[in-house]
Amino acid sequence: MGGKNKQRTKGNVRPSSSGRMAELMSRVSSGESGFVGFGAMSGDLGYVPAAQGTEDIDASVDPEFRMVLRKLSKRDVTTKLKAIQEFGSLCKERSEEAVKGALPYWPRLYNRIAVDHDRRVREASQVAFQQLVLKVGRSLAPHLKHLMGIWLLSQCDTYVPSADAARLAFSSAFPQNKQAEALVFCKHEVLTHIQDNLFKQTPQTMSDPKTTSPEEVEAMYQRVVTASLMAIKLFMNIIPASENMDLTDTYARLLGNDKLWKFSKHKSPQIRGALYSVIAAFCVHAPEVARREAPRVCPSVLGNLDDSDPAVCPHLWEAVLHVISTIEDCWQHVNPRKSVLPKLWIVLRTAGKGSGTAIFPNILPLLSKIPADIIGTGIGFYQEFFNNLKMGLSSEHVQYNSRERGAVVSAFMECLRYCLVNNTGDDGEKLVIQNHLVLDQLMPVVEASLVEHKSRLSTSPLHPMVADLISYMDKRSQPDSDTHHTYQRLLTLLWRNLGPVCSAQLKMEGDSKTVHQVLNNVASLLECIRTPSTKHKLAKRTSRVTFSISDDHAHHGARLKTSPLHRPSSGESSGTESERTSVSTNDPEAALKDGPMLELVCSLSKSALKITKEENSLPHLTFLARMVKAFPCRHIFTELFKMDSKDGKEEDSQEEVVQEFFSVVLLPWLQKEDAVVATETEMSGQTMEHLVTILFALVECCEGQEQKFKLVDTVIQECNGIQAVQWIVQKGVAVSDSHPMHKWLRSETLGSRLLSLAQQLCSDSFRQQGEQHETADSEDSWDLLSLCLSTGDDNESLLAPEYQEKILQTFQQALPRDGHQLSEDPAQLHKCVGFICDVANSFFSSVPGCLLVPSSEDLLLTLFQIGASGQHKWKDPVKTKLHETWCSGVQALITDRGGLLNEEGFFCKAARWIKQSLTQNQGHLEHVQSLASASLSLVTTMVAALAEVDTGLEGEGGAPPGLNPTVVEFVRLLVPSKEEWETLREAVSQQWSQARMLDASLYFSAIPDPPQSESDPAAVPDLLPVAIFVGRLLGNLQRGNIFAMSCFSNKVLFSTGSSFSESEDFRDSRCSESSERVSECSDESRNSLSLDLKEFHLSDHMTSISEFHASPRTSRMSSGESSARSDDKALGASLRDGLGGELYLDVVLEVVYVWEWCNAATGKGHTGYQGVLHQPHRGSPLLMGLELLYYALLPLLSKVQHEDWEQLLSRAAKRSLEQGGLWALSFGYLYNRYRRHSKRKQQKTDVLQLCGGLDRFSELDQASLHTLQTIVPLLTQDDTTLVLEVHAAKVLSCQREDINKVSGGVGALAVLSKCLGHSSSLSSSWEVLMSVLNELAAWREGDEDIFLFNCHTGESPADQVTTNIEAMRFLGSLVEKAGVNFTQENWDFVLCSLVAFLQSCSESLGEDDVSFLTTAFAMESFNLLSTVADFLASHRGKKGKELPGNLFTEWNEFFSEGAYSVVLPMFMKLADTSKDQLKSLPLPSRRLLEATCAAVVHVPEDVLQAHPLEARLVAGQPSQLPDRLQMLLNHLCPVLLVENRALQLAAFKLLLRLMPSLASYDEGLITEGEKEEKEEVTLSPPAALLDVLEMTSTYVEVILAEVTAGECAVIQPGSEAHHFTMAYLLAWKLLLTFFRGANSELRAAYSSHLRESKSVQLLLLNLFRLMPSKPILMVERQRHESGKGSPSRQHAKSHQPKSMFEKEPGLDVKGEPSSPEMQHLACMVYYNTLEDLPAMVRQWWNSQDKRVSTLVERLTSKFVSPVLCAAEIQAVQNTQHSFDNMTVKGRPAAREVVATYTVDEVSMELVVQLPVNHPLGTVNVESGKRVGVASAQWRNWMLQMTTFLSHQNGSIMDGLILWKKNVDKRFEGVEDCMVCYSVIHGSNCQLPKLSCKTCKKKFHSACLYKWFSTSNQSTCPLCRNLW
Repeated sequence: MGGKNKQRTKGNVRPSSSGRMAELMSRVSSGESGFVGFGAMSGDLGYVPAAQGTEDIDASVDPEFRMVLRKLSKRDVTTKLKAIQEFGSLCKERSEEAVKGALPYWPRLYNRIAVDHDRRVREASQVAFQQLVLKVGRSLAPHLKHLMGIWLLSQCDTYVPSADAARLAFSSAFPQNKQAEALVFCKHEVLTHIQDNLFKQTPQTMSDPKTTSPEEVEAMYQRVVTASLMAIKLFMNIIPASENMDLTDTYARLLGNDKLWKFSKHKSPQIRGALYSVIAAFCVHAPEVARREAPRVCPSVLGNLDDSDPAVCPHLWEAVLHVISTIEDCWQHVNPRKSVLPKLWIVLRTAGKGSGTAIFPNILPLLSKIPADIIGTGIGFYQEFFNNLKMGLSSEHVQYNSRERGAVVSAFMECLRYCLVNNTGDDGEKLVIQNHLVLDQLMPVVEASLVEHKSRLSTSPLHPMVADLISYMDKRSQPDSDTHHTYQRLLTLLWRNLGPVCSAQLKMEGDSKTVHQVLNNVASLLECIRTPSTKHKLAKRTSRVTFSISDDHAHHGARLKTSPLHRPSSGESSGTESERTSVSTNDPEAALKDGPMLELVCSLSKSALKITKEENSLPHLTFLARMVKAFPCRHIFTELFKMDSKDGKEEDSQEEVVQEFFSVVLLPWLQKEDAVVATETEMSGQTMEHLVTILFALVECCEGQEQKFKLVDTVIQECNGIQAVQWIVQKGVAVSDSHPMHKWLRSETLGSRLLSLAQQLCSDSFRQQGEQHETADSEDSWDLLSLCLSTGDDNESLLAPEYQEKILQTFQQALPRDGHQLSEDPAQLHKCVGFICDVANSFFSSVPGCLLVPSSEDLLLTLFQIGASGQHKWKDPVKTKLHETWCSGVQALITDRGGLLNEEGFFCKAARWIKQSLTQNQGHLEHVQSLASASLSLVTTMVAALAEVDTGLEGEGGAPPGLNPTVVEFVRLLVPSKEEWETLREAVSQQWSQARMLDASLYFSAIPDPPQSESDPAAVPDLLPVAIFVGRLLGNLQRGNIFAMSCFSNKVLFSTGSSFSESEDFRDSRCSESSERVSECSDESRNSLSLDLKEFHLSDHMTSISEFHASPRTSRMSSGESSARSDDKALGASLRDGLGGELYLDVVLEVVYVWEWCNAATGKGHTGYQGVLHQPHRGSPLLMGLELLYYALLPLLSKVQHEDWEQLLSRAAKRSLEQGGLWALSFGYLYNRYRRHSKRKQQKTDVLQLCGGLDRFSELDQASLHTLQTIVPLLTQDDTTLVLEVHAAKVLSCQREDINKVSGGVGALAVLSKCLGHSSSLSSSWEVLMSVLNELAAWREGDEDIFLFNCHTGESPADQVTTNIEAMRFLGSLVEKAGVNFTQENWDFVLCSLVAFLQSCSESLGEDDVSFLTTAFAMESFNLLSTVADFLASHRGKKGKELPGNLFTEWNEFFSEGAYSVVLPMFMKLADTSKDQLKSLPLPSRRLLEATCAAVVHVPEDVLQAHPLEARLVAGQPSQLPDRLQMLLNHLCPVLLVENRALQLAAFKLLLRLMPSLASYDEGLITEGEKEEKEEVTLSPPAALLDVLEMTSTYVEVILAEVTAGECAVIQPGSEAHHFTMAYLLAWKLLLTFFRGANSELRAAYSSHLRESKSVQLLLLNLFRLMPSKPILMVERQRHESGKGSPSRQHAKSHQPKSMFEKEPGLDVKGEPSSPEMQHLACMVYYNTLEDLPAMVRQWWNSQDKRVSTLVERLTSKFVSPVLCAAEIQAVQNTQHSFDNMTVKGRPAAREVVATYTVDEVSMELVVQLPVNHPLGTVNVESGKRVGVASAQWRNWMLQMTTFLSHQNGSIMDGLILWKKNVDKRFEGVEDCMVCYSVIHGSNCQLPKLSCKTCKKKFHSACLYKWFSTSNQSTCPLCRNLW
């Protein structure tokens, strides 16, 4: 079972013993009843029965329970925790009987785990116990006494979650009324268990000290003692009082135990606190026992008052209160002066040391229970008591803790008031005490509260409590009270001292902030005294925060603090209202306390006014405003006027004095400050606010409404600025509806002033720059207008209706519209439009019936037009405001008018404007996109608003799920009619047919060249924006969209994923559409298209309406969000029915038609041709339209119901058969979508049935031919074969005169080409196809005029040219599909025809003006050449059915030369085309260029080298190549830099074929270097290629300068940067191919050059900036993610997604540039670099920092090394080298190569093991078998092998060959170099040739050079003589 020294299992204290096992087995066999004990627990714990067959009691325990119970006894916490959780699960899942079987063994386990050291175990045990209780129910009763003690302790666990779980389990077991009975039933066991824990157990007995740390031992003891004490209290609280009486003796023994009282001095605060809780419980439930033990109880409690531990204080003071109230003679058992009061003074002086909130609420009850003899006479006790309290109040932690401060202040005031009440009377001693309490205790505290920098008492309840004290004394000072004389004297004393204190604060000096705070404290105190409250809440310092209306006003932040336009919140309004109520319901004069208060307020107000006038003090003005607002009475203004006016007359009435105060003091002051505000002087806005506050107080003192209005009108008329009006309106809005100022807001004075203000603002904002002058307070003015256009609390408008309408008309006339002359300052324009939006939004959202105002609807339309037009580049905040504003207006319009459509109403006008705008500026699709987004928002807003109205009308039932008829009718207004669609289609250019003929999608007998006068075919017709608009509107219209619109992001393009709520059909269709387009254009290329659109995003104008939903009108809309999405299909059906099924399906057809047109117009391939989104078109409006239309079409199709698909397809088939062209393509597209849809529905309609069966195509016209060409790819194999045979028969039976007719031969050939391209099996049709091929040969023999051989195609009829084009397509498809079955005669016909067609191209393409048909003819000729050449190249040397014997010979010797003599010159001519000409090539010319490049890549190498070229040699260029080959390089290498993908890749593929043979021309240089005995030969790769590398390297380094290694750079496909990066990678791939073709000596020389240039290091850095982090092929990744790549688990490994290092990139000449392609190429370049230059890569890797090296190693080890190791070992196994005396074997699984070398009797074996991160890591060379080799020599050879493999750039096989040569030379007698100890040099493969003249030893030249350079000596390394 293992050795003795092995690690023993945890918990197994004894080693395993076979003897013990034998003993156990013998006991079992003898019939003894055995139990399995728990070795992890001490004691006799064998209570879990073992499974022993059919033993009676043991068999009752469920086996799983038995296993869990065993685990519960383990020491390991994790095991125990999992076992408890498993036990709980078993209790929950198993039957009741099974659980009952385990129940007898639970109590003992529970008693242990419930007090476990780990709190998780304790909590889990309670949770499991609850499950047990719930399952067994009453069956728990027999075991209850064994459980109750620990169960009660667990409910008092110090770990709260565990205690909660225990209480929950207890509640689950016993209802509330049964819990007491359960405890009484187990009372003796519970108390016994508790006493055992408290008095018998010790820390060592509770835990095992051997297995538990001392800290855990002590912690467990403290926890159990604490829980036991708390359990006593819980027990006494639960059981009835009678039971507590019966247990008196037990309680007495418990409380009388000496050990219990030792806990009062325990170091654990939890234990001390629990003890005090027990004492309190005894005082409540067993008072007699407490009194009996008073000598111990009282000192323990009253003598420890200074215990300030937070865990003790609450329990201690609870015990204090219970002791002093229960034990009447408690003070006799302590010495108050020595043991109680000193500790009380400590508590007061230290403010409880942070526990004040728990202590100080108990101070007053304690003070009330202190006997009089302890207090004594005089002020001594009071002085010491309150002085200590004040010291505590001034402590630091009280000052900075509001709760502590409030508790101490409350205790201070309560005790002071108590002492005053207890010492009322007129005798001398009590007078002294009263004076002391008021003058020496209260007043200093009040004074300190006024000075902020001394204390923070102003934020405490001090002022309200002082006010309550004054109010109390005022009530008691009434004559009907016995003590009124005392309280009158106290009041007089208080006021006499309070006045000077307050007055002194007004005269204090200091900085403005300090003075302001002090005066604010004084005002707060007086206001509290003015309105005393009986409830005291901690006053919190509040600061007013005002938010700006928009982000545009951030610069105005300095004025926000003083801005008056702060609309009060509900809390502020209620507070203001309460103040007004308290002021207005009482007589102000009577409320001022009949004299003292009035005198004090008047005195302070006069002082404040005087100081304000003299010192211009803002704090004093603030104080004055607060005073007159809190105490508004004419007497104060009279006193202020008398003080300010020297000639005031005493006999004037108070009313006249108020008027004079306004005229003489206030109005001039207002005018002065209003003028100052205009210049934005500091604090002027605050001054105006306080002056308006004084004005409102003055208005309240006036009699009569007319007099009040007169004052305010005077201010409005006399103040020319805006600030006074702002503050008056702001404060007028805040007053109650009954206040006169609320009515004044509707006055003519305010209305006319605001109207003139609006006119001035609009005039200043929208005039020209030269005339513009900005108002200083424009922001405040706009805010003022917004506030005035809102409603008050009564939902009535603030302004009079007539002025509202005039202001709205002003806005509507000023807003910019189409053709409107705008301000030249865009910032000012945006600001003003934003302001108008703010004002209008506030008006629409807050004023009921606002849209009933006539001008408001015009304003709404104007705002919608501005926001939807997209002509103005609004900033995002302004754009959002416009959207929110008109959405709010639409909501209000529907609410106010019911949503009925009116011909001259908003909705009809908006629909007419939208349709008119769609056809304007159609070249700018941002405009169309903005219209679509705005219309969708408008419709969804209508739906939401109408749903809300319907919900209100129908009650809780809600509206039906369908669309409202009003919405449907509005949508009908936006959708074009059938006649309008037809008109739009007729205006579309027909040049789209060129693209579809070139990609063989459709056949056209003739396509005329566009006239010179025709406009640009890439121009956007009106049809495209209309289709985008309608598709976007109807496709995205669903109820879920109403709520999901807020998910749109302004920076997310639809191509990254739809943001709106998608239906299931749309998600499926989008996924399938993406997978369908993978072959055409990868996701990256589509993303590249999106990136090309620069700043244009689909969602730029789809702003969020989440804020709109949050408005008051729309707050109920979100309630239906959760259920709305389920109604999408019902909405779709409702929309279809409302629009009419025919109209809706016509819309779908029209949008698909435009989609197909846009595909053709942009050159995008329709049937497998990879995307043609070429660089010249990139960023064009058509390309944008294609992208937008794609994402508008998908959701539109997802709305088509299943039952409508057949009708839709029938209508599409009908149009296709009648008109053909784009309708045929549309039909094919729709049927493709239907097939995917029908797979989900398990239903399908045959496409031939939709078209009327095959008989419908018996006679072909152009429309039916187009339809048939479209549906052939959709047919089944049987139908395809049938169609093929039918049209083959047409060809065979065709008359000569019908060959060029659509109904004759050419139409049948077009169909046959389609069938060949989409047929999976041709075995049954082979004879038919051969007959057609023979028939074509017969056409040539019978009438050579049919085929355009060796002629000028431009002079031939158009139908004949198209016939030849279709014939070439048929021949190409036939060669590709069935070329292996051709006879020699067939090949002769095909090859002769090919050469003849190419000769016709040579004659036809020489002219400058080439027709479209000539271009198409040449393109198909080149495509046929490419197909034939590719077929022959792929079948050369291929096993299988043999081709005709002389086919390859004839092709190489005759046909290829004739064919490529046409193609090669044309390619060279195209390579010299200028950059601008390449970019401006039309679509046919681009297709011809691609076909030429695709054909030229197959040119034979000898033909390529023999091609006559213009001389292009560079003087001084080092080269060993022949001139012809050098000229070819000089011609082709620069083509890598041409910005055309086809030319670039064609040149690359031609060079790739040349590279392997170029190195052989440099072999002579190696021989010359050896003769010259150079230290190291350095050779340069071809200079032409290095020039390309140098140029592109510089460019790429600039591009990737900001990208760190490991980040995949995103380079825009098709851009100049992308093209040059591709050239850089292609050039490196060529260079590595050239390197691979060289022998080992040449590779060493080339490596030396690369090392010196450091280009490899730069390459590697660039590669790690270009390679993706997950280099998985795109198609493989999609297959892997979709799950299609792994059909079963056993095949999962073989279906792992392939990485980009396992497969060469396709680099299709006709393909589209994409980011994945470049990343794939970068990965393969890195792979080739590791393969060919491993030593250089290893050296670079070792020199990198840790981050880069880790990154490189991680990627290489994961993706590259496995592939490279497999390739290396496979190369070893497949090696063609034959060795005389060495054998090599590979071991792929172990990554090993074994080389066995044998010479005569010498045999040795080396094992080369590749590392996991090969080739970055060092190769491990291990020793195998060796015979006859000395150890020293063997070590030398192993070192040589390691050196070769580590430092040579090549494969493992190259290293083995080099090592073998070295050993061979050694056995031949060649001596080692005495520097490197090798015969053959590791890098240049040279022999030791330089000999020392003294010792005659030979050295490598490179080794000797290194020795001389490093040792700085010129001596022999061996003998040290001079060399």
